[in-house]
Amino acid sequence: MDKTDELILDLLKGNARMSFEELGNHIGMSRVAARKRVMKLEKEGIIRGYNTCIYRDDDIILYIDIVTVPEDFEKVLKYVATHTAYVRQIFRTSKPNHIQLVAVSNDVQNLNYLLRMIQKVCRKSLAEFNFHTVKEVIKDVYGGVNKYGRQISVSNGSGIDGGIGGCAGSEQTGSTSEVQDVHDEGDAGSTSGGT
Repeated sequence: MDKTDELILDLLKGNARMSFEELGNHIGMSRVAARKRVMKLEKEGIIRGYNTCIYRDDDIILYIDIVTVPEDFEKVLKYVATHTAYVRQIFRTSKPNHIQLVAVSNDVQNLNYLLRMIQKVCRKSLAEFNFHTVKEVIKDVYGGVNKYGRQISVSNGSGIDGGIGGCAGSEQTGSTSEVQDVHDEGDAGSTSGGT
């Protein structure tokens, strides 16, 4: 991968719908050459797909951290990967038996239901269970948010058109097992030891 490929990726992060002609104009090559470069990046698996990034003012983003008992890691991972609505991303981290989920909904009740179901179904398999709502998105290169750096353009990746605003919610931490309403200034929850 060379500097031109890096520039193509940067431009497509800002606008995956950019035409090959526009892309070629930005990087100083023909439409056909730009298309070949993108197809090569797709074939190599560097570009794995194209998404529409949707931010709504009423979205609530919830991070869920789960540490399982060692013998039940795969069971819990399979459950959260296949039986949970509202989950957008699942990560396995370097911490032993740790799973991190990102869930999004515009209704706090949906997220509370998700938390209750994970705790109910996986109760005996959980060593730790924590969750936090996002107060503000500071930087999201795929969603056009960069509060402190160069504004990431939604239209062409060049940074000229500015970005979009962040998502609001309320950060939560504490001992309850439910997400509080996004207008509350409370904190979410955590439980430990097979709850």
